Amino acid sequence: MPADRRPVYYFARVIPWYRIPVLEQLNERFDGRLIACSGAPPGASSLGNLVRESTPQYTQVALPNRWLFGERIHAQPFRRAFRRHGVPAAVLAEESPRSVTLPFLLRYARSLGAGRVLWGHFSSNRRAFDPRRHLLDKYRLALAKSVEGCACYTENIADLLRPFVPERNLFVARNTMDLGPMFAQRDALAAEGKAAVRRRLSIPPEGPVLVYIGRLIREKGTDMLLETWGRLTQEAPGALLIIGDGPERAAMEEAVSARALQGVRFLGSLLQEEAGPWLYASDLMLMPGYLGLAVNHAFAFGLPVASFRYPEGGGIKFHSPEVEYVRSGETGLLCSENTSAALAASVREVLADRERYSANALAYARAHLTLDRMVDGLEAAIRHAI
Repeated sequence: MPADRRPVYYFARVIPWYRIPVLEQLNERFDGRLIACSGAPPGASSLGNLVRESTPQYTQVALPNRWLFGERIHAQPFRRAFRRHGVPAAVLAEESPRSVTLPFLLRYARSLGAGRVLWGHFSSNRRAFDPRRHLLDKYRLALAKSVEGCACYTENIADLLRPFVPERNLFVARNTMDLGPMFAQRDALAAEGKAAVRRRLSIPPEGPVLVYIGRLIREKGTDMLLETWGRLTQEAPGALLIIGDGPERAAMEEAVSARALQGVRFLGSLLQEEAGPWLYASDLMLMPGYLGLAVNHAFAFGLPVASFRYPEGGGIKFHSPEVEYVRSGETGLLCSENTSAALAASVREVLADRERYSANALAYARAHLTLDRMVDGLEAAIRHAI
């Protein structure tokens, strides 16, 4: 069968809800030939929060997942997909060093003559990328060098691979979510007006309104979040909106009470559309811990981001690749000193020039973080591999 009629397989441990629109559009680009192969998350796992029931247009194949030590080691028997749907034109696989079956999948795809693409960030956020000294980085690089295409989350990730991987095999699929509905919601809220949205949500009309969105875990800098807010409220009242849940919530609520911190509201986990009004009503997203797709979410509502250049706490030394979107001094600020005093100073600096920062953040999202741009990179990598 010619390649333009054979399926394109996508293999992942699990498929988070925010990946579904990406795969839907990729399926359209390949004339309905995408087959997404994935399994279930382990019990009591943070991955479970990312999986939602859906009925996408692409074909799905449920594969068994085997997990050891929580989420640390993963195995996924994969031949069921090939038996059901035949030889693919290409295999797109999640680049995960946790998956011990990934090299066997890539080898099997090669034996069938299928093109192979790895999609991910090819590095750890716990240490600097150093394949000459660190065995796990050396392993990840060996897989990257073995395939016909590497779809990197950002330009900086491609730069990490560039000294080792042929340029022709490097592609950038800038990691994002489907921001289209968020842009539309933001425009509708803008028509209502920020003052009216704040009244509706019972947010004080005056004073800074900061928002945090993400899991409440130590790696996200939950202690530093409250310490920084305590410094800011010594000068002027305001509101700190905390969207998300997690194991640190009880300790955070106790700390708010013990320190008599004013203006802190725990909103719990909210769906994307539920979070929109709270984001629009805010002036800045404060994220002391490691940054990820929350950056995209913030920018879609014109929210600049304040964080540390290098996060601290929970063993996390580096942000996820999306930190690249925070252009310090333009779309947000990344301070170099890991103290609450330095972070509070960064917040004040952004708030003093909030209109410019907000416009830059929204413009960056509209120009660079659309779903089309991301799928363009994935499609190019797959067609090159074929």
